[in-house]
Amino acid sequence: MDAAIVDLDGTVYRSRTVVPGARDGIKRLRDAGLDVAFVTNSATKTREECQNRLASMGIDADVSDIFTSASVTATYVTDEYPGATVMVVGEPALTDEFNRVGATLTDNPAETDVLVIGKDTTFDFDTLRQSLRAVDAGAVFVGTNEDRQVPTDTGVDPGTGSLIAAVSYAAGRDPDIVCGKPNEPIIEVSLDDFDGDPADCLVIGDNPDTDIEMGRRAGLTTVLVLTGLVDSGNPVLAEEPADYVIDSLGDISTVLDRER
Repeated sequence: MDAAIVDLDGTVYRSRTVVPGARDGIKRLRDAGLDVAFVTNSATKTREECQNRLASMGIDADVSDIFTSASVTATYVTDEYPGATVMVVGEPALTDEFNRVGATLTDNPAETDVLVIGKDTTFDFDTLRQSLRAVDAGAVFVGTNEDRQVPTDTGVDPGTGSLIAAVSYAAGRDPDIVCGKPNEPIIEVSLDDFDGDPADCLVIGDNPDTDIEMGRRAGLTTVLVLTGLVDSGNPVLAEEPADYVIDSLGDISTVLDRER
């Protein structure tokens, strides 16, 4: 194995609490000579915020090795729709990523060329109405990710996918593209971070629908950890959802030993 793509929420940490064994697991990956990239579907934290959170837990990471659905979406939209006027529904981190790439932003549905939906904890009826009007006026409809739920240190929260579903239902159509895991935009960015064969790369995460499905689509070796959305009693485990299932990132040596 040459590299590892590691999820964050539910795999390395839950909110501000490090997952037991995660720090040791990252060290074991690096000690085995693997390049490690952190790839998260979160659109509520900038890459620098992810870096700082990791550092507070004793895990070093370069910003260049951290990818969020917010950063990937901002890059995708400005590359695919240069000069577009963008309406962003989301937390400040998502807006920051669009400002970083020089996008033109608006709050006016009639001026919107591209509507981007991320996680927004203030999402309300007016947000839904403005989003619907942007789509009805012909805006391209883009989602950052389709996570239904997000594990936190106080329980499970609704994810961005639930907000996208609300807009989709109101508009009567699905998004034109979703940029986060398991979809092509974030796969391309993740694999571009290292020069190697996808078959020599692990993807490690807690979500079968995003992390593991991304691995399947990209030809990666998939590792499901039971520290987030799936626990040892979940019936999905009977379906052999990944190449490897381990209790936590701290058990990654069992995978590395098998892959030697």
